[in-house]
Amino acid sequence: MAHSGPFRCQCGQIHADQYDGPTNDLLPYIDTAGVSALNESEAGACRRIFRPFDQRLQRDAWLQSEDDDPQLLITIPFTSPVKIQSLTVIGGADGSAPRELRAYINQEALDFDDADRMMAVQTWQLQEGDAEGRIEYPTQFSRFQNVSRLHL
Repeated sequence: MAHSGPFRCQCGQIHADQYDGPTNDLLPYIDTAGVSALNESEAGACRRIFRPFDQRLQRDAWLQSEDDDPQLLITIPFTSPVKIQSLTVIGGADGSAPRELRAYINQEALDFDDADRMMAVQTWQLQEGDAEGRIEYPTQFSRFQNVSRLHL
């Protein structure tokens, strides 16, 4: 059944529409103004990387780390709790994409020291060169229920 706009399903949760991509679109639930990143080379660039699936390959917005430190820590707040089934990371084949992605959920604040001390909810080893966003990295779905804030 096709839906236009968020809908409440039989499980009682509100879900986003299906779109032409492989998963549900969480974009309407991202508090874009609240998205932040530690160590980004251009302040505020992290807010421009979240976009509709059909615009995912537009090359006008990239998130890069500072030249002297390749780590980034992105904080993604949601306007209401969400369930996350998978993530997609679009990068380049020239080493410009991350090799590893760690996820932390529902932490009010998180910095690099906190992330080093804490156990990630999940860690993925990313494949290099997914410039078209075709690879989905599934979450351990039972651990990604009721997510209000995601740190990557």
